[in-house]
Amino acid sequence: MDDNCIKLAELCSQAVDYPKNGIPVNIDKSPHLLIQYKPDWHAAEVAAPRRTDYYDSDRALGHLYRAIEIEDPAALRSDGSSSHLSQTTLEDSISVALKPRVLRELQSYTDVGGVVNEMTRKLFQFYVDELHYICITHTVSIASDARLEEEEVVVGTILAKCSQRRWRKDRTYRMETHSQVLVHDVQREMINSLDDASTLDIQQGLMKGWTAWNFSLHHSGDFGANSFGLIALGVIFDCLENTDLPL
Repeated sequence: MDDNCIKLAELCSQAVDYPKNGIPVNIDKSPHLLIQYKPDWHAAEVAAPRRTDYYDSDRALGHLYRAIEIEDPAALRSDGSSSHLSQTTLEDSISVALKPRVLRELQSYTDVGGVVNEMTRKLFQFYVDELHYICITHTVSIASDARLEEEEVVVGTILAKCSQRRWRKDRTYRMETHSQVLVHDVQREMINSLDDASTLDIQQGLMKGWTAWNFSLHHSGDFGANSFGLIALGVIFDCLENTDLPL
């Protein structure tokens, strides 16, 4: 029979009826919390919640909550511990395995005027711009500087904490759809279709993919370079699979 409970019940009923009668709930006139602060284990699942809104709970759940330590990706970037060393030559294991086969396929193909190199540079810039937009647009955090990691887009998940499951699910779905369209656009720039591609088309696509893979290794420390290299590898494998020469 508490007056505040009765008032909250009335406001909940009014909120439910809002689509029918159009009368909104005035949050300012609703009963306030009896305790202004919440226990730390109940902190909102967003990046860097305000510490002034929570207190350190002395219950077992509070101790368990504080025992979990997750490294902040932003901190890793700031100290350079997560950065990748740029490759100056094709000496990584993937390149060493692919190089003989790729060079054999491209022995009769020549990049006249360095057209493929220039195309790769422009394509990478386009990819990075779109990827950066995806990372900013589909984050679940309201922080102005929040953005998704390149790895999150590649894997197709959002690691940031979020108390709204439907919100996270919707954001993840939109992120996956957007990123898939971007990947297909980049692939089409390297080779449009393999269904009716000629030998020359396949060689050209293989050259573009191999150049893009090389480019990604040389710029592996840059944002977007590693996932750009994965797309290039996919194009390389598709082209090699559709060549006449045996593996």
